Amino acid sequence: MLFLFNYKVLMEQTDELKASLKREYSLCANAMAFYRRAIQGFEQKHGMTTQGFLKKFASGKLGDDADFFDWYAFANLLARARKTTSAIRSAWQDP
Repeated sequence: MLFLFNYKVLMEQTDELKASLKREYSLCANAMAFYRRAIQGFEQKHGMTTQGFLKKFASGKLGDDADFFDWYAFANLLARARKTTSAIRSAWQDP
């Protein structure tokens, strides 16, 4: 009887954890969509890809325009969000 009780509690906790992970994944996915839209705006405005921008920005060839710092921040936030969503996806999948 104790085993069944422990199993039920464990399954409830597992379901709660999966629900929490899915909620976090959804929040992260929404943030990624926002970052992508912002990045696309910068790419169109400045006529270059984000990869090209990051190379030029890192080498100091672009100056100190506030747009460039925002673009850099959004690119880094998007990269982090991608890693986070990947980790969450891995965590909620059954072994």
